[in-house]
Amino acid sequence: MAVHPSGLYLDGEWRTGPTKAVTDRYRQERIAEVVEATPRQVEQAIEHAVRAAESVPPAEERARTLRDVAERMESDAERIVRDYMSETGFTRSDAENELRRAARIYRLSAEEAIRIAGEQVPLSGPGHASRLAFTVRVPVGVVVAIAPFNAPLSTVAHKVGPAIAAGNAVILKPADKTPLSAINAVQAFHEAGLPPGFLQLVCGSGSVLGDALVGDPRVRFYTFTGSTGVGRRISARAGLARTQLELGSNSATLVDSTADVEAAAAAVSRAGYRKAGQVCTSVQRVLVHRSRLDELVAALERRVEGLVAGDPFDASTDVGPLIDPREAERAAEWISEARRTAAKAVGGDRSGPVLAPALLVEPDRDSRVLRDEVFAPVVSVVPIDDLAQGVDMINSGAYGLQSGLFTSDVNAAFRTFRRLRVGGLIVNDTSSYHADEMPYGGVKESGHGQEGPKYAVHDMTDPRLIVLNLPEA
Repeated sequence: MAVHPSGLYLDGEWRTGPTKAVTDRYRQERIAEVVEATPRQVEQAIEHAVRAAESVPPAEERARTLRDVAERMESDAERIVRDYMSETGFTRSDAENELRRAARIYRLSAEEAIRIAGEQVPLSGPGHASRLAFTVRVPVGVVVAIAPFNAPLSTVAHKVGPAIAAGNAVILKPADKTPLSAINAVQAFHEAGLPPGFLQLVCGSGSVLGDALVGDPRVRFYTFTGSTGVGRRISARAGLARTQLELGSNSATLVDSTADVEAAAAAVSRAGYRKAGQVCTSVQRVLVHRSRLDELVAALERRVEGLVAGDPFDASTDVGPLIDPREAERAAEWISEARRTAAKAVGGDRSGPVLAPALLVEPDRDSRVLRDEVFAPVVSVVPIDDLAQGVDMINSGAYGLQSGLFTSDVNAAFRTFRRLRVGGLIVNDTSSYHADEMPYGGVKESGHGQEGPKYAVHDMTDPRLIVLNLPEA
């Protein structure tokens, strides 16, 4: 047994084995070695989880563990933040914000652990008068949590926190490019005294571990954040297990004729470029009323030209590298394609894994930056004649995660809300707004199910019914 975190955590112990290097995203240098699991070790993790799930710790004990995890991560903040910055390429402000969010998610999950409750079931009709029926909610059993690279602290917390709060045993697989944040979270659970078997960590490529992770009938719930393509494969293999899938997006923010354009530009310049645009709800498209187009473009252009791209450890940097040089190259190709038809193009130069923030005005409606998920620091501005046209453009696309709307007309906001086919509409803010208490999830190709501790705990428990026949004496 290893005496330090290694990347492979089974039945309460860190294990040794063959390793893979973790790379600093900006410098492209090795910063750590992490033990990669084998398919057989994934099977062992499921076996340990199944055994653990047979004896669920009391709710107050689960809540106490989750609160302890939050405190331990906060007390080790500097090391966790540096690991996060190195393996993701995100800035210190992004890292610190995500650590604060992760700690809060674990505390919110702790609160939900002691609020789990069923309900009385009203019975009526002949023969039911003497009967009392009610449900209790019980853990589903074993949960597999597959986390993405772009939020390796908060998304892990959104998956593991509610699962533990609900009384489930969890097998966690982080993205293979960003395992250090997950290792730090699991170490906090280890130190907090979570009983062996209730949390397993397996690192490695989905192409190697996927078949062992997905499709085992002993797993009763899959929670996954990632691409729509992988989400489809998980859904196809999950069998009768339930799934929560947060998948791709091409998020749009609407700006109508009554909007505060300066406020919209300030919000978009943050939400379109933070984490180098590698956020599912990043503002990829701004659909602006034609009468406000020039004003908005000028305000955005000033802000985008002032953003600094480069080393995330440099305090002056606003936008760090993409997760992989190949992703930067791909996004640069999409920008070049869109430039040929755009009325105006700002930024978009590439240096290795770093892509300068790009602003594209009126690219061709069929260009990939408008049609697909760019997942890079690229924002496109498209004029619309009215909000109805903007809603039609959003609804006609494949995705439906979240949208934003800037308006001073409350009636227009409600009309838009009623027609949009998305998981959430954020009024007078961008699609990227996210409070960890709220239900968060999409429709269409953006997946199904909801994050948010209260909602995830509900989904990760089953109602169990009891009926008492209590005839009068």
